[in-house]
Amino acid sequence: MTIASLKKDYVEYFRDVPVQKYAAEYIGRDEDTIMRWRRTDKQFADAVQRAHSEWVRKTFIKTKAEFALERLEKSLFTIQPEPPEPTPVYTAHITDERGKYLSAKYTEFMMEITKQETPPEVLANLRKVPDDVIASYSNNE
Repeated sequence: MTIASLKKDYVEYFRDVPVQKYAAEYIGRDEDTIMRWRRTDKQFADAVQRAHSEWVRKTFIKTKAEFALERLEKSLFTIQPEPPEPTPVYTAHITDERGKYLSAKYTEFMMEITKQETPPEVLANLRKVPDDVIASYSNNE
């Protein structure tokens, strides 16, 4: 078979199934050869492009218009997912009896003791909290 007849068979196959890999396999050549032919032979490249355009036209006519529009105008027909709910952020300002903010190192400890379910021994291990703070918590019970 001549290269001209291989190119002709390729274009005919591509007109029905516009997938380069399969059309190349059909004529017994690899895709690198096809790409080289398309780069070096403008007539062949144009024929392949026309075959692809014919396939699009033929397929479009056979397809119901609403389905074609869904594919051609995906942005109009795609349902956009709703954005996730924002994660709430909590800020705790803990003050002593004089209204002064407690040090940040006690904030985690204070948040735990408000749950009223963690024993003082466990709370003492959260951070190196001074015994007088734990004692004041225990005395309040």
